Amino acid sequence: MSPVLAEAAQAGIDLSLIEVSLGYSYDKRAEQHQAALELALELERVGRELRGTTEPTD
Repeated sequence: MSPVLAEAAQAGIDLSLIEVSLGYSYDKRAEQHQAALELALELERVGRELRGTTEPTD
């Protein structure tokens, strides 16, 4: 294992998840990314709604 991968594993990064993800096709990874992005944006929208604000907080 390369020193970089060993350091990542030591830091607690689950390298098996990366290996599985890289086994997927580009289209599958893009679909997963889009789904995660949509979830994050929905959570942001709900959070703004709960706080009573309408503008993004970036």
